[in-house]
Amino acid sequence: MENKPYNAKKYWESILESDFKCFSVGFVCFGKKYNDYLYKMKERSLKRVISRYKIKNLNEKNILDIGCGTGFYVNIWDKLNVKHLTGIDITSISAKRLTIQYPDYFFYEADIGSQNLFDEVPLVKNNFDIITAFDVLFHIIDDDKFEQAIKNLHCLCANGGMVLITDLFLHKTPYILYFQKCRILSEYMQLLTKNGFEIVGRHPVHFLAAAPLDISNFLLRRVLLRSWWKAIAIFERKTHFLGPILFILDLMLTKLFKESPTVEMLVCKRS
Repeated sequence: MENKPYNAKKYWESILESDFKCFSVGFVCFGKKYNDYLYKMKERSLKRVISRYKIKNLNEKNILDIGCGTGFYVNIWDKLNVKHLTGIDITSISAKRLTIQYPDYFFYEADIGSQNLFDEVPLVKNNFDIITAFDVLFHIIDDDKFEQAIKNLHCLCANGGMVLITDLFLHKTPYILYFQKCRILSEYMQLLTKNGFEIVGRHPVHFLAAAPLDISNFLLRRVLLRSWWKAIAIFERKTHFLGPILFILDLMLTKLFKESPTVEMLVCKRS
């Protein structure tokens, strides 16, 4: 029997309806403790970028969180005293629950890859100083929708505003699964430049704690990926110590190296 075509809305709603927690959209098989440290590293990465690029007066910035999901990054912005935040997510459950949890912010059910985005939700063009698309764009499988998403980012971003994207940014070989398509870095850069963005930086988010997929040789990548999954799954189930160990190593390695074999954050500016 052939797999049914990927329907992003149904796929993510089924997950969030069963368990509306960060853990449910992470590496579930590794357990909650491991995922807690993964998300802790994601928070550190965002704060590093804010510090590196001297992004100040956050309480005056208009923030847009694309793919707000369970509200992990909404909570970070809230702790940073952001006053003006909007979140969009492809699921209705995310928009509804986050509206209740954070009544001072605005949340909408929307698809960033839609051609009719501005007709479907009350978003103002050229309004957002900081736009984040964390672990989101690689879930847009269709190439036309992916390009439309980049166009929409440009329409939403204020002049001189910043867009922060996390993905694998592979150098040679795309990585494609049922619900995921990680594109190569050159494709990203070409589309972003074409649509009026300047690439100002790229920084590692993880180094060892997330899957090592930026390996050009298909066979080698397959072998290393399977070994990584099995080693972590077995060791973590038995000890529950791997999360904090890899967190400490990732903190050091992401400071030492400009690139990583896994998730990175691309920093763009609307030119």
